[in-house]
Amino acid sequence: MRQLTICDSVSDKDFEDRFRELIALGDDHIISVIEDESPGKIIATGSIFIEKKFLRNCGKVGHIEDVVVDSNARGLKLGKKIIAFLTKHAHLMGCYKVILDCGLENKSIL
Repeated sequence: MRQLTICDSVSDKDFEDRFRELIALGDDHIISVIEDESPGKIIATGSIFIEKKFLRNCGKVGHIEDVVVDSNARGLKLGKKIIAFLTKHAHLMGCYKVILDCGLENKSIL
């Protein structure tokens, strides 16, 4: 994540508390990772949260966030794989659209 934005250090307790909060959201918040198994290192990640709306017959919108690929693994289309997985999840959850926001400096993942 440090290759995407500023990441402050958090205590183990704060991390575990947030992790439990996210688990409690179930399929409404998914974090996807790709791991390089030999060193056991996460080399790509992204998340999606499902917004429940009143519009479109109480429809749902998927918001893809925090997509990042380790600089040593770029060019392998891992960002596309993460986005495809998260988009599929959104459609399985009944979302009528999926939104990906990124800064212009980060558009190379597309």
